[in-house]
Amino acid sequence: MPKKSKKFWGFLALLLVAGGIWGVYTVAGVTTTARFQGWEATHPFFAVVKTVLDGDTFVLDDGRTVRMLGTNSPERGAKGFGDATKILAKMIEGKPVWLEYDRYQDDKYGRLLAWVWIGCEGKPNFQAFDYMHLSNNESKPGLTENPEGCKEGGLVNEEMVRKGMAKRLFYKDRGELKYQKRLGG
Repeated sequence: MPKKSKKFWGFLALLLVAGGIWGVYTVAGVTTTARFQGWEATHPFFAVVKTVLDGDTFVLDDGRTVRMLGTNSPERGAKGFGDATKILAKMIEGKPVWLEYDRYQDDKYGRLLAWVWIGCEGKPNFQAFDYMHLSNNESKPGLTENPEGCKEGGLVNEEMVRKGMAKRLFYKDRGELKYQKRLGG
């Protein structure tokens, strides 16, 4: 067997250390890495809301922008914009939220697309982002119950629709989303 160089052993040691650190980081639940549409991306599942931009969009404390799935609120300058923005800000600004992803994880503007949960009693046990997908536009039946770990919590997307601050927004040419039926879609 040929003798290995010091460079080889140093490189191998570096790989083992890096792998160990990555293992601890992911097992600790700090982040979840998933395969999304052919590229790897890290999407937060728990964060604090820094700023609310309107009744369906906000910025996390790490600077990422989130757009709530299944909802559409008035845009800046439109009637109801201020009310929707104030209601959402009162619910989530400066507060921790849990983000649950669905078959679409981001939009053409680079915003994360998520179901937003507040008031959870523990770490929610969300279904996988591709839970609903069967094939093409075929989907499993939608979810109607809160996930384990968030039985006492609330779905912000649903609350904004219920309060009349956002309208339901679903696309017929795309498959059903997890909580679409809960929002009346």
